[in-house]
Amino acid sequence: MLELQGRTAVITGAASGIGREIARTFGAAGMQLMLADVEAEPLAETRSELEAAGHAVDSFVLDVRERDQVRELESLTRNRFGNVHLLCNNAGVGAGGPIAVDDDLALWHWAIDINLWGVIHGCKAFLPAMVEHGEPCHVVNTASMAGLGPSPLMAPYTISKYGVVALSETLSLEMQMTGASVGVSVLCPAFVRTGIAESRRNLPDDLAATAGEEHGGEQVLRTLVANGIAPSEVADAVHKAVLEDTFWILTHDEELPRVAARAQSILDNTKPSFQNFL
Repeated sequence: MLELQGRTAVITGAASGIGREIARTFGAAGMQLMLADVEAEPLAETRSELEAAGHAVDSFVLDVRERDQVRELESLTRNRFGNVHLLCNNAGVGAGGPIAVDDDLALWHWAIDINLWGVIHGCKAFLPAMVEHGEPCHVVNTASMAGLGPSPLMAPYTISKYGVVALSETLSLEMQMTGASVGVSVLCPAFVRTGIAESRRNLPDDLAATAGEEHGGEQVLRTLVANGIAPSEVADAVHKAVLEDTFWILTHDEELPRVAARAQSILDNTKPSFQNFL
């Protein structure tokens, strides 16, 4: 997509962190913005900020786990702004837990439903019309470096992000196969200074009691995120990828040797090594 001015962007997880910075970046590029998030008050604050900056913006409180709500978001966006040109399936949560423990399945379902099914729901709801109207479009699915390599004690998060990478690769192939005017990117950052380590703040009341205790992976994540890069750096990378139709959005070059080592391990048929992970 080379022309962003006057086009429409939909961003989930837009109330804070990477999503908010993506909204700021594409708003500054002249796009109309539909912002969605499960946190009503931060979403309203972000919308007010962008309106004050002179951007055309609307918002919708959304739980991406709910397919009907995502469909409603799509309908509201078309009614408000017309055709959608940029879809950022960005809503996500951090969740940890060892696999050999059986007291936290509610947390697993919650994380996978948001991180993976939320992206699936977004694609299913928005892509048919994006393909049909035929104007240049782009989809950005937020995964993680955790989607390109294993992360001990963060299994539900890692599994969901592997799924987003696979979904995005498949979607890119399908768009090319059908000749659709839809580019695809998958965003795979490492640690970014966001509130993802405090994701349990958004656990629904009916799940909080059965989600299990916070595990070591979540505690480590808190420290690593605090020392991460700024969300604005990620948003700049997303902006560049949309303009240049780049598939992989990799914001942490220092993590690439780990990705290469995993690929080599597959080719060499060697098992994952904890020593190599350190």
